[in-house]
Amino acid sequence: MRTPSGILHVVDSQTDQIIGAIQSKDYWNDNRHWEIKNNVDKLDFTVFDGTKEASALTQQNLVLKEVRGGRIVPYTITETEKDSNNRSLTTYASGEWILLGKANYIDPQKFEAKTVGEYVDIALKGTKWKKGNISYESFRSMTVDEFIDPLSFLKKIASLFELEIQYRTEVVGNHIERYVDMMKKRGQDTGKTIELEKDLIGIKRIENSQNICTALIGFVKGEGDNIITIEKINNGLPYITNIDAFQRWNEKGKHKFGFYSPETDNENMSPERLKTLMEIEMKKRVNASVSYEVKAASIGRVFGLAHELINEGDTIRIKDTGFTPKLYLEARAIAGDESFTDPTQDKYVFGDYREIVDPNEELRKIYNQILSSLGSKQEMLDQLDKLVKQNEKTIETIRKESQAAKELAEKVQENLKNNTVTIIEAKNPPIDNLIVGKTLWRDISNGKPGILKVWNGKGWELLIPDVESIKKDTLEQVTKDINASAEKLGARVKEAETKADNLQKDFNAVKGEQERVSQVTKTLEESEKGTKETIKSLQGTQESMSRTIVETSKGVEGLNNTVSDIKKDQSGITDRVVKTEQNINGISSSIEQINKTSSQTIQKLNQVEQDANGTKQTIERIEKNVNNLDGDVINLVRGTKTLTTNEELSLKGGRLAVIKDTYNGNAIAQTDTEWQGIAVKPSELIKRGKIKIGDTVTFSVTARMIGGESTQVFFPNGAGRTTVNGEWKRVSITILVGSDATDPNVVYRFEAESIPKGALYQQTSPMLSLTKKVYPWRPAPEDQADSNEFIKVTTEIKAEAGKISTKLEQVEARTVGVENWLIYTGPNEKPQTIGMSGGAQVNKAGQAFSEDYIIVECTDHTDSFYQFHLDNTKMGDFEKAKDMTFSIDMQNDVPIDLIVFQFINGVWTENLYNRFPVANWSRRSFTFKIDARATGWGLRLRFERNENSKGKKLRFKKAKLEKGSVPTDFSKSTYELEQSVNGIKENIKTVEKTQTSFDERVNTVEKNAEGTTASVKKLQETQTAQG
Repeated sequence: MRTPSGILHVVDSQTDQIIGAIQSKDYWNDNRHWEIKNNVDKLDFTVFDGTKEASALTQQNLVLKEVRGGRIVPYTITETEKDSNNRSLTTYASGEWILLGKANYIDPQKFEAKTVGEYVDIALKGTKWKKGNISYESFRSMTVDEFIDPLSFLKKIASLFELEIQYRTEVVGNHIERYVDMMKKRGQDTGKTIELEKDLIGIKRIENSQNICTALIGFVKGEGDNIITIEKINNGLPYITNIDAFQRWNEKGKHKFGFYSPETDNENMSPERLKTLMEIEMKKRVNASVSYEVKAASIGRVFGLAHELINEGDTIRIKDTGFTPKLYLEARAIAGDESFTDPTQDKYVFGDYREIVDPNEELRKIYNQILSSLGSKQEMLDQLDKLVKQNEKTIETIRKESQAAKELAEKVQENLKNNTVTIIEAKNPPIDNLIVGKTLWRDISNGKPGILKVWNGKGWELLIPDVESIKKDTLEQVTKDINASAEKLGARVKEAETKADNLQKDFNAVKGEQERVSQVTKTLEESEKGTKETIKSLQGTQESMSRTIVETSKGVEGLNNTVSDIKKDQSGITDRVVKTEQNINGISSSIEQINKTSSQTIQKLNQVEQDANGTKQTIERIEKNVNNLDGDVINLVRGTKTLTTNEELSLKGGRLAVIKDTYNGNAIAQTDTEWQGIAVKPSELIKRGKIKIGDTVTFSVTARMIGGESTQVFFPNGAGRTTVNGEWKRVSITILVGSDATDPNVVYRFEAESIPKGALYQQTSPMLSLTKKVYPWRPAPEDQADSNEFIKVTTEIKAEAGKISTKLEQVEARTVGVENWLIYTGPNEKPQTIGMSGGAQVNKAGQAFSEDYIIVECTDHTDSFYQFHLDNTKMGDFEKAKDMTFSIDMQNDVPIDLIVFQFINGVWTENLYNRFPVANWSRRSFTFKIDARATGWGLRLRFERNENSKGKKLRFKKAKLEKGSVPTDFSKSTYELEQSVNGIKENIKTVEKTQTSFDERVNTVEKNAEGTTASVKKLQETQTAQG
């Protein structure tokens, strides 16, 4: 071990440069007092006044002292005292870290799931200190209720993670660097024993039974007048008991009650945490309390034995043979006074005592007690000897019965051996020790969960049919049927297109003649009074056009021939229209509407096009929707369809509100006031890991101005000026995410500069994407629970083509996993993922079993959850960028978030989640993909983070995690297969039943091609049953 040099270095507080050094021969009366608790460290020493060294010892300058182990401790001079009698200067200094109390401040805020290192970085920001050696202690959350200084914050961090703080300095050139270490425990277990009269000056053992209790009542003062107890989780009792203590210390069968309130400022302590602290305290009160007073000298310094030195926090053993019986203690050095110039003054305070019992001494005492008690019992021993002899015959009988039992056990063992089924998991077929009907091979050559096969003496026979081959044959047949239907559909589309083209030509011709009639009508109106009356009758009649024209022809003789010619020119067309009318609903009525209102004409023509060419339109729509998927283009903002406000999305402006009308199914926000609009907060997107500073993003929104026209502008930079009028228009801007995006007050939005009186400004369908151009709106991944919308559109495609296309889409768009990757899913078990070290975790919540489900009760809404999986070091068998589906039977009193954590680039993100609303028992599911960049992931059910969740419950059972996008029926993991004889036999029976059912379903598919959908669905159900 390194021996300190004793040199004190003086550092200028302004420049951090070393300006002097004091040798150990130049100072005296030095004393360093240290305490591990609260990191107390003080140094005082005396030098001659008027020397060069004394001139540097001014207020606020630093003194560096090397302590044992080579650590350099910085002290700041707090006081100097001059003595004119002996011309001396005494300097008093404290650990420099006390200045952290005034170095900076931390705002009141809530910290979520941060490591020790992250907390220390926050505490030391803006100070001279740096993060040193830090012990990793997972993630913890903390709430800072008021402004706090860095020194107090460091103490809260150490308390939160149950660590100890160590401050130190390193000299770099002529400057110093300051570091803060966080460690489990300072010092080490030296294994060293010190003895009385060697380096142990004296010891006192004090035994006190005043604080003994057999029942302990615990309580903590909560918010307001609320008192936190353990009654809710302790069968209605506010106290815990100790049976051994009750039997030893009770008075006439009554408890001795003690009271305990932890020293804490936490007003939201959970009953579970309080009970844990009470159990620890109870252990201290069940026996008479024993304390020790120890005075020790540093023998290593006195006699030069460096290996005997005692350091801060070291654990040693103390022996004093003067006690009867001999006293052995294990203790930790928690405080001390040390002098470099006079080591005889070294003194230490030891704490955390634990008495070590000498087993040999205890055995000797017991042996002596037995001898003394048996000395007067000789007669009793003789009588016992007689009884033993009398029982020899009984013992012989027992021996024979034992022999029979042994033979029976051996027979049972032999039968067990002969009837045990062996399961071998391998990629290649086993070749050794094969037994017909009793050797099972789990074939994992194509990956897990594998296929189970049994040895029949000649080869391996399948116990579970190969689903993949049957699925492939079925899909091939379905594909053939669809191709044939698609050809027929294409022919019908072509025919409809031809008819529509001919109809358009006829319509244009009739429209032209109608316009001529209108012109002639206008001339007649100006020339003849009687004709005007007839024309008015024409305008007010919604009857047949042919009859009205005939009447007009009778009244206007001069135009008889002309009109007659027109009729003749149109006769062939009229006949043709009538024919078409029989197929697509009268064109005559539509032409009459052309003369009256153009809007009705367009609507009717659209209806005609839908009737005649509907298949083509729908196909075009599908193609457009598929194109709109645009690969990996994602709307990063949640709630844009319903305009539901959240951390990322808000409605800026007091007059802006969501109305009942919708645009393409999306909600519309409306205002009559300028400078208001739908706003997106980039700081939240940065916090959730969706974007970062330097990214290029495109923000877009659809807007219009009803009853006026104006200019709309993008903020915060005032760019992207566009005109807004009565037509819906998609407006966008592409920008670079700047450093100002981290400001919570900065929001992206479009706003109108002015709104004319009586006009209304509307916005809908906002979108922010990591792209350099605008793309059509689509919902955020969090708003898409499944692909139902895509399947619905597919259904609209084939109104005439049958249902095969829709069902094929379901087969192609989804994958089925079946195998459950969660284990311990039965009654009275806590589900977790396969291979998860440490098991499932319940945080800030109570947990209990009832019947066949688990109850989780929220005790602290800040971060109350049930965790199935969390690992940031490996992915295991879980595949990235592929569908995974979680499903569960659940009943919840408040909304529950299913959160998928992803460890990307050294940071946990939680932007992948699904919210389960309040509901009674039902099956819930969520399909997700883990980011290809992730190196670890986690899965939690978390209570909604608000006060309403506190005291509410979540109940669940039959949890299942499987690969693929289709949630299948619940089944236990194959990893949980029982290995017993009875269990294996029962499983084989289940497989046989499943195979029979499967064969029937395959026959259904082959016999009925039109029922492919139902058949494929049954195929999936069969896969689930085989799980």
